[in-house]
Amino acid sequence: MIASMTDYQYAGLMSVYVNEKPQLLKRALKSVLNQDYPPAEFVLVKDGKLTEELESVIHEEHQLFERANIRFVELKNPTNLGLGRSLNKGLKACTNELVARFDSDDLNMPQRMTKTIEWFRAHPDTAIVGTQIYEFDQDERHPFDVKQVPVDYQHIIKQSVVRNPFNHMSVTFKKSVIDEVGGYVDVPLFEDYYLWLRVIHAKYPVSNLADTLVKAHVNREFAHKRGGLHYLKKEIHFQNLLVRDGFLKRSQYLRNILIRGTVRLLPANLLMVLYKFLRNL
Repeated sequence: MIASMTDYQYAGLMSVYVNEKPQLLKRALKSVLNQDYPPAEFVLVKDGKLTEELESVIHEEHQLFERANIRFVELKNPTNLGLGRSLNKGLKACTNELVARFDSDDLNMPQRMTKTIEWFRAHPDTAIVGTQIYEFDQDERHPFDVKQVPVDYQHIIKQSVVRNPFNHMSVTFKKSVIDEVGGYVDVPLFEDYYLWLRVIHAKYPVSNLADTLVKAHVNREFAHKRGGLHYLKKEIHFQNLLVRDGFLKRSQYLRNILIRGTVRLLPANLLMVLYKFLRNL
């Protein structure tokens, strides 16, 4: 268990936008508040104008956080700026070195942060720690998949040239390291992946826990959003960026374009099946 609370306090960081479902946001916030080791502060970025229902949930939960002696900071973008820019804004408001990402529609196991902080205590040089996640649609009691990511450093490095080696909604990172590498960059759909690669190439230790500590809400129809020419263009742009920055060799680039690019053009009914298969390669 955690021996000293003071040295390993952390901030929670979340962004929410108008299309979020109020009931999912409420449950997500409660799963943060109900952590065995709760945050010292929580920063919530409202990415543009929200509905009255969402504002009501935030107001109610804000009061509960404050009653639990958790500093609750609300920030608001005048318009929708996207996830990366919103998280950068929120990160600036965090006063703790350790920052845990929480998504506005996911459920966090009560022991998530206890296990994460225990890892940081045992491995203080680590810059990023993530976890495995369950994926559910309608009912979190019946997840339809487990999204596994590599645990040890060498396997994370190996996977990083093929696909994202972290589950974004599960990570906790050091603010100073994220600031050093430039924070989230506006690369639509790949903001987090690009950030992890820059941390990795800065030679910081990173890791994933073997524990499955987040239940991620995933619309099983999301395959429709993962395919088509629009997504393919973003994929190619991202891969070109990685080559430019020296993160990918030309042979790795061609492999990624061949596999990932081809998949983006498949019909949606095949895309979900192949998406699950490819990420387990």
